Amino acid sequence: MSDQWEPGQPVGMKTERFVLRSLVPKDASDIYVSWWNDAEIQQGFGAGPRGWSKEDAQRHIARFNNKTSFHLGIFLPGDTLPLGFFAVFLERQKLARTNILIGNKDYWGKDVALEVRTRVLNFLFRRLGVEKVYGKIHGRNYASMYNYTALGFTAEGVQRSHIDGPDGERLDVMLYGILRDEWIARQRVEEGGDDSI
Repeated sequence: MSDQWEPGQPVGMKTERFVLRSLVPKDASDIYVSWWNDAEIQQGFGAGPRGWSKEDAQRHIARFNNKTSFHLGIFLPGDTLPLGFFAVFLERQKLARTNILIGNKDYWGKDVALEVRTRVLNFLFRRLGVEKVYGKIHGRNYASMYNYTALGFTAEGVQRSHIDGPDGERLDVMLYGILRDEWIARQRVEEGGDDSI
């Protein structure tokens, strides 16, 4: 990510395979809108199809301010249509809540979440000074459980029968979190002592 970034400005960063950048309302393409209306994709959020129009999607994107909330599209280099997105919500007490959606099903099971989350965590912990990042997932989202665990997150608790699922059944909500010191220590080991942003 550019060292020139200031709060409120669009964010841009790269991973080995992907480019992440702040989405803007004009990014509400038919493909993006379709993710919100796809039962299989929304099941990952413990929700059903939203019935969104393009205007609904544009309003959703517009609420992110690149200061306390970020909506980063995940792109292949050179592509104009995202294959998913990563959302971040900064909270009081130096907390950040995140979620990710991979809308292009051709990239399911291909470690997109691991690669992208690693880059975003470095941004949150090292650049923004966040002390803890956490996520909430419903109890049947096994892919997210795997991804959180693989990156060193701790399963911190279960809210039993906490939300209505898309089929009317009650679902547990799982809470996963990782502390700044835990992430930095993990990166030191994996990077051979490199502590750079």
